[in-house]
Amino acid sequence: MTDSNQNLSRRRLAKSAAAATFALASTAALGVSSARAAKPVPKGGGNEAGFLGSNQITASIMRQFRPVGLMQIDMGIVVSAIPQRERAQAATPALRAAWRGVAQEFVNSFFIPGRVPDTQILGQRMQAVTDRVVGNGIARVVLLSVIVR
Repeated sequence: MTDSNQNLSRRRLAKSAAAATFALASTAALGVSSARAAKPVPKGGGNEAGFLGSNQITASIMRQFRPVGLMQIDMGIVVSAIPQRERAQAATPALRAAWRGVAQEFVNSFFIPGRVPDTQILGQRMQAVTDRVVGNGIARVVLLSVIVR
């Protein structure tokens, strides 16, 4: 086989592999979209009924007045009763502002760079501020992940 024929057969092989991959991906996408249409996803987006997710909360890790890292917190709240859930959704901007303040206070007061953050303290403080903003016993805070970079 000459070089030009070999290159030509490689191109054909690559094109057919790309076409097969595309066909498989489109078939899988059709299957996923029909599965989604058959089973509605709850509006909260979590596994638990009444889960209201939040965007990522961040806090800067400072050392000697210079930023040396970042703490990212993924979290949400669980509110089981529908009228209370609407109240919690309405309070989302105030909650996010309060959570940011708690996250920065936690980083400044309790976090030691290079160590694993104490999520017990963080969760307790987030729950306390949530109770203050939304109402006592209405919402339960769920920490999904705490990442330090």
